[in-house]
Amino acid sequence: MSWQEFLSIAPTEEGIYQDHLRRHLLNLEQDESLLIAYKQVVATEHPVQIGSSDGFKLKSMSLVKFQGNKVMPLCELYRRYFRNRLGVS
Repeated sequence: MSWQEFLSIAPTEEGIYQDHLRRHLLNLEQDESLLIAYKQVVATEHPVQIGSSDGFKLKSMSLVKFQGNKVMPLCELYRRYFRNRLGVS
């Protein structure tokens, strides 16, 4: 598999991280507040301000990192996977 193929498959249900990503997705779907907050986080390329409780929970799930008082996805893989799976454009 080429590097380009790996990068295109990694943020999908076919990729090697599928179980890890799906577990996070299921956890988000169990909490409407976190789901809404994470949609805001992955919708943009810039750090966003969300509620402190949601920010703390998402950080403890290792889904975000803080930049000052704002958050952004922990990694680009999360941004790409969750944008697609949560229907965020």
